[in-house]
Amino acid sequence: MISSFIKYKIQCKSEYHIHSPFVYEFTTKVLNDKGSNSDYETILRLSRLLDGKKHLTYRRRKQSRLLYRIVRYFEPDSVVSFGKLSALNTTALALGNLQTRVYLEESDGFLETLNSMGIENVTLIQPADFDSEKFKKLNTGFVFFSENDFEDEEWDYLQDCMSHKTTDSVFIFEGIHRSRDAEDAWERIMDNEDVSLTIDLYRIGLVFFRLGIEKQDFVLKY
Repeated sequence: MISSFIKYKIQCKSEYHIHSPFVYEFTTKVLNDKGSNSDYETILRLSRLLDGKKHLTYRRRKQSRLLYRIVRYFEPDSVVSFGKLSALNTTALALGNLQTRVYLEESDGFLETLNSMGIENVTLIQPADFDSEKFKKLNTGFVFFSENDFEDEEWDYLQDCMSHKTTDSVFIFEGIHRSRDAEDAWERIMDNEDVSLTIDLYRIGLVFFRLGIEKQDFVLKY
C-alpha cells in the first residue's frame, strides 16, 4: 500500500527522538545493529537448502536478520509461530538462540534438514495441539504471527496467547500494512488495554506488555 508507506516514512523516527530507555536500547542494540555475523550466511544458506529458492530479496534477508537479533537479544524460553513460516524466518528464529525452543505449525519438511545440520531446537506441532491445555500453558514469551494469518477476521489463538502472556512477552505481527484489513487489525492491537508498548517497523509490528511504563506507540525508522 503506497499511501501507507508514504505515511510511515513521514511518521517514522530515529533513535534521537526516543525518550523511552527500553525502546532506545532496543533500537541501538538490535534495530540499528549493522555488524557482520557469520550466522547471517548460515541462515541464507540453510533457507536456500530448505526451499530451493536461489534469489531472496534484500527486504526478506533484512527482516530475517532482525528476527535473529530479536531472539538473540531477549533470549526467550520458547518461540511460538502461527501460520506458515518461511524457511528464511524459520532458520533465523532457530539460530537466534539455540537454547530457545521454536514451535512451528507448518514446516514443509524443514525439520529433517534442520536436524541434519545440527539445529535441533525446532519442534513441529499440529493445529489440534494449540487447543490442548498443555500447550496453552506453555510460556508464551515470544509469539510470531506470520502475514499468512494476519488478515483473518478473528485470530483463533491470539486470545489464548494474551491470557498466558507475561510482562516480558514479545508478540510480533508480520505484514501489518499489507492491506486495509491488516492495518485495522494492527489498530485494534494497539488499542488493547493490556498492551503497554508497540513498535511499528512498517513490515512488522512489535508488541510489549511491560509494567510501570507509560503506554506509547512508536513508529521507528528501519
